[in-house]
Amino acid sequence: MASAITQCSTSELTCSICTDYLTDPVTICCGHRFCNPCLCLLWEDALTPNCCPVCREISQQTYFKRIIFAEKQAIPTRESVSRQLSSSTMLICGRHQEMKNLICEIDRSLLCFLCSQSPRHATHKHYMIKEADEYYRKKLLIQMKSIWKKKQKNQRNLNRETNIIRTWKVFIHLRSMMISAEYPKVCQYLREEEQKHLEGLAREGRIVFEQLKISQTRMAKMSVLLRGMFEKLKEMSCKADVNLPQDLGDIMKRNEFLRLAMPQPVNPQLSAWTITGMSERLNFFRVYITMDHKICSNHKLLFEDLRHLQCSLDDTDMSCTPTSTQYTSSWGAQILTSGKHYWEVDVKDSCNWVIGLCREAWTKRNDMRLDSEGIFLLLCLKVDDHFSLLSTSPLLPHYIPRPQGWLGVFLDYECGIVSFVNVAQSSLICSFLSRIFYFPLRPFICHGSQ
Repeated sequence: MASAITQCSTSELTCSICTDYLTDPVTICCGHRFCNPCLCLLWEDALTPNCCPVCREISQQTYFKRIIFAEKQAIPTRESVSRQLSSSTMLICGRHQEMKNLICEIDRSLLCFLCSQSPRHATHKHYMIKEADEYYRKKLLIQMKSIWKKKQKNQRNLNRETNIIRTWKVFIHLRSMMISAEYPKVCQYLREEEQKHLEGLAREGRIVFEQLKISQTRMAKMSVLLRGMFEKLKEMSCKADVNLPQDLGDIMKRNEFLRLAMPQPVNPQLSAWTITGMSERLNFFRVYITMDHKICSNHKLLFEDLRHLQCSLDDTDMSCTPTSTQYTSSWGAQILTSGKHYWEVDVKDSCNWVIGLCREAWTKRNDMRLDSEGIFLLLCLKVDDHFSLLSTSPLLPHYIPRPQGWLGVFLDYECGIVSFVNVAQSSLICSFLSRIFYFPLRPFICHGSQ
């Protein structure tokens, strides 16, 4: 009967993955219990959705549950007895033939009572072995959780860098097309400037691409190092307790080094190249747009949609919680069906804004979706302390400085062109090229109060 109870209790305290006593135990939805480190490593390597290693039930959430370490000692096993026998000879002081039941706080050495009173250790603080084991074991678990969080953050940064690399060459190619389309509109003597601009863009594009590749490689190596240290800590958690204080000191030093060496993600940004004569040329088509100050009831939904799209495109670590800023949507009173038109909007007092042109039918929609047809918008969004510029049709990020004063909007209806200009820099932000406008367009502005 006692043997059956012991076997049942032992199975409750044993992880079915590593077949050892539970370390930082986790109980998942199906009720099975595992070591938290074992489950983290198993689920990271799994290609399928997270499921229980025992019953294969899919688990969407974990529930943490602490098990007192004294429970381990209450039911001795063959492994624990052999460990105690092998370590008992190490706990006898060779000089005084006394039991080493104290640990020095300074050098973490094992001492008997007489050794602790020696001149070398008399001024140091000492702990009983059992108390010290529990103290260092808690520090060990804290270090494991800290390293795992660093590894997850590094993986998110690695995914972000990989996503940018996947689209970077396409972005540089599209931007080259935009710039090439801008220069034929100016005088012939600007050909040399155009060539320098394109060469500078290509050079900056190569430099940033190499930075992204280097960052990607560093993050991949850091991911391997963090996993290796995590597995080392998992292995240490199963060792004899007497070796724990000495080994943990080295691990904590390595963890501090990895914390300082954590690679940071690259925030790519191209230079704002001035295009000579662009502002003067656009001013020939300047018009004064009057806005119908109609506050749209769905203006908050527009920015919530944009915020979630940006978080999914660039950084899953960003906060996607909508802000409490009040937004105002205004439509242009003019309906544009032909000709060339240029106007400017002051955006210096707003961090979040949407400016451009849209088909008149979109102004009457209730959802104002950003993936709708017939909208040609430039969007600025602030997430945490990071500003992002994006354009619609389709939603595309632009890695260039945002305008902090006046923003110019140019429409060439017959040629199918909509361009956005940084007025202070006299530089191109982005263009919609070779579009076919078979519907009326109205200017659109949506901005926040800060």
